[in-house]
Amino acid sequence: GFVHRDDDAAGHVVRVLPEMRASIQIMIADPLWLRGAGNVAAWERLPRITLWAPKYRWCYGFAVGHIKAYAAGLTVAGLYALTGRPASQLVDQVLALSDINAALARDIDPQADEPFESWRTRATVRLRDVFNATPAIDDPLAASLAILATEEGGAVARAAEAAGLSERQYRRLFIRLYGVSPKHYQRAIRVDRMIRQLHEFPWEIDSYEAPIPFSDQPHAIREFRAMTGITPRAYLRAKQSRDATLRSVPVEGIAAPRSASG
Repeated sequence: GFVHRDDDAAGHVVRVLPEMRASIQIMIADPLWLRGAGNVAAWERLPRITLWAPKYRWCYGFAVGHIKAYAAGLTVAGLYALTGRPASQLVDQVLALSDINAALARDIDPQADEPFESWRTRATVRLRDVFNATPAIDDPLAASLAILATEEGGAVARAAEAAGLSERQYRRLFIRLYGVSPKHYQRAIRVDRMIRQLHEFPWEIDSYEAPIPFSDQPHAIREFRAMTGITPRAYLRAKQSRDATLRSVPVEGIAAPRSASG
């Protein structure tokens, strides 16, 4: 999937919520800075073209004034094709694409004033070349992920059965491939679905028809806050301006990086 974001009302620190899908992101206007959630964490300026692994932790982000970005979402297999490493070895990391595949980074860098649709067509061809040149990998757990996203009460056991594994084997393989336990993934995907449903104008919709398997509303609120650092109500308040950005929320009390303006 491809995304184009063009927002000239930046200039404030935001809370960047977890994103379970890997992606390639290109900052065309102002650079993006990230900072971990801890009080001693330092701001880091990201390269222009980055590869984002699945992120299960929220962090802070900042751009001086104008965010213009082109991005391409990746599957677990796509992430492996680019890096030669499973997602488990990359969780919560943001890497310079040039350090992984310098030729690809150069080839998909947008030309001056290149329209999004033109870039998307060109990037699709180039990415297909990379993927076609890499032996395909089979994700033996792919069919079980929907169970974790939609079922409660023994969902891990049923997911293991769907994968043809014992629970112990399933947990081990899940951690080896995804870098988190099936239970942690289940919590994260439920909150991810909740974010999509809360947002009135999302980039993406919730692709599951089944209700999110929270036992009750307090349970949903606790899980949402544990994964994002804010409550669902706070998320909705932040989106009252019809903000179309799905996974960033303005936050007060956090100083921007001092060197960002330079």
